[in-house]
Amino acid sequence: MKSYLLEIGCEELPPKAILTYKEFLKEYVSQTFKDFFIYNSPENIKIYVTPRRLAVLIKNLKERQDNQKITLIGPPYKVAIDSEGKFTKAALSFAEKNNIPLEKLEKITTEKGEYLGATIEKEGESLESFIKHNTPQLFNQFPQLKSMKWNDSDYRFPRPIRWIVSLLDDKVIDFEVASVKADRFTYLHRFMTKPIGRGERKDINHANDYEEITKLGYIIANFEDRKHSIKTQYEGFARQLNASIIEDDELIDEITCLTEFPVGIVGDLSPEYLTLPKEAIITVCKHHQRYLNFEKDGKLIPKFLAFSNNAVKDRDVVKNGYEKVLRARLEDALFFYKEDLKKKLDDNIEKLKGIQFHEKLGSMYDKVLRNLELALKLADLIGYKDVEKIKRAVMLSKADLLTEMVKEFDELQGIMGMYYSQKQGEEEEISRSIYEHYLPKTAEDNIPETNLGTLLALADKLDTVISFIKIGELPKPSADPFGIRRNAIGIVRLLVEKEIDLDLRKVIDDESILDFILSRLESYLQSKGYKTDIINAVLSLKDGNIYRNYLKVKALSQLRNLPDYENVIMVFKRVGNIIPEDFRSSNVDVNLLVSEPEKELYKKFIEIKDKFKQFIENKDYDKALGLMLELKPYIDRFFDNVMIMVEDEKLKNNRLSLLKEINDLFRNIADFTKLIGG
Repeated sequence: MKSYLLEIGCEELPPKAILTYKEFLKEYVSQTFKDFFIYNSPENIKIYVTPRRLAVLIKNLKERQDNQKITLIGPPYKVAIDSEGKFTKAALSFAEKNNIPLEKLEKITTEKGEYLGATIEKEGESLESFIKHNTPQLFNQFPQLKSMKWNDSDYRFPRPIRWIVSLLDDKVIDFEVASVKADRFTYLHRFMTKPIGRGERKDINHANDYEEITKLGYIIANFEDRKHSIKTQYEGFARQLNASIIEDDELIDEITCLTEFPVGIVGDLSPEYLTLPKEAIITVCKHHQRYLNFEKDGKLIPKFLAFSNNAVKDRDVVKNGYEKVLRARLEDALFFYKEDLKKKLDDNIEKLKGIQFHEKLGSMYDKVLRNLELALKLADLIGYKDVEKIKRAVMLSKADLLTEMVKEFDELQGIMGMYYSQKQGEEEEISRSIYEHYLPKTAEDNIPETNLGTLLALADKLDTVISFIKIGELPKPSADPFGIRRNAIGIVRLLVEKEIDLDLRKVIDDESILDFILSRLESYLQSKGYKTDIINAVLSLKDGNIYRNYLKVKALSQLRNLPDYENVIMVFKRVGNIIPEDFRSSNVDVNLLVSEPEKELYKKFIEIKDKFKQFIENKDYDKALGLMLELKPYIDRFFDNVMIMVEDEKLKNNRLSLLKEINDLFRNIADFTKLIGG
């Protein structure tokens, strides 16, 4: 078994590039080398990413690909064989070009017709040859991120490439990229080995030695191991301080990307800064310094945790440096906070006219007015009665954008509005809604707790989606600068998770906008593990009620647990499938129901019809499906004993009308013809 090591050494990469390339390398390598793995194992591929290196160690490799049988297609058979049954010039040319013995030529039938061809055995490529020819291509396959040129090679990468390791066991597989020749040497930790600033140059004798060599050189090359080291350290510091760390996965990933040998250092912050809102301190620490915070009983303690990429002897020097930088940032924040408290949020409302929301959509003040109009309409539809509270909350919702704190730390928008309005005596629900109307900010973020906050969040996100789509600013697959997708997902989450029974058609008059939101619902449901066919069966009916759609998918998914699900679905699908697309039904004429099975089916249908509709109205989709199951044996007997497409037009149309009425009832839940099964 062979092992192959590829390491790309470079200047410090930005965290985004590291995380992106980590996932890319895993997928790329697993696909590119799949024909060489002796067996399938997680140990086949190990990915190593740090600020200075991207590396893969590929194990359990065969020396050569298996031979492959491939079919070569030549000229059409009628062109390849003459009237005497001999090979024509076209056939002979095909055989010569592909080095195929004439006796191997045969007739091959394809979807496009009959051709002359041959099945040949192609010898598998050697692993060494494959690496030599394919690995350089990897460098052109990296996802396109913000990149640079640093020499005359014209190759672009986020940071200059300084060395490349390419080892098949103990042999260098040489190639050149960006004027850098592949070799067997790497560089160890930049500051913890000499020469300082570059790090010790170290030869790697065998690909499998990589992890040990880097570890001895003060490099934790494996991302997850480095992340675990960070977690172990902050848990230990938290125990020493009798406190808890405020965990932040995004920040932990970023710290992991910024270090090769993370060393935790606890620093002090002056208690006077604890007068700042908790979120303000956390924001300054996270976004500007990459520090973690500690809390006890829900309150911050005057400590922070930073991670250095260097285990210096005198940590107090580093600690003092961290404290000094943070002190300056918090001093600014405290000044801005005190200055903001001297002014009223109300004074900022009119000033929103000076902030452009979008050149085609007016100012932020215009945005607020649109939000208000939508919020009042939504309140009427969902039964929120306090109109004055809505007006006050919406008008204040963007006022903190003009505060000094938010100008300096835009991550605090909404949060500072909540704190300032509380200080200025606003009702608690109004203050909370100023913060909550931005929620959820991501697919995993919390949703609002208050009803007013939910209403404002829904109005704000609906206006954003509606307004931008109406001016033609649709998100692109790789870019969504106005957050349209994010806001649409937020709408879906609010309606589903807050159980809001609202038909969006009452606030959206554009079918394309509704389709866009429904597509986000589809993604949301898939992320929850629901089957695609069930989602399609429900959403294909274009019901604008997001919450009801969710409940229908949930109910249908439970139906799938029935032991005879396939048979049940086959029957329900058959009802819809047998009705011609252009069929126009009329009322069922009971006098034309001549056989017992159709009489019994109609009688049972009438018996359950009103109760079914009541269950639908009450969102009791499980009970509605239960009535459908009661109807199933009657449908079975009908199909088993009644000929539908008879010559008598009146009888045929009456039977089709009966099935159409039943199918129309079913379509209150889903289009069952789209379900897979049966």
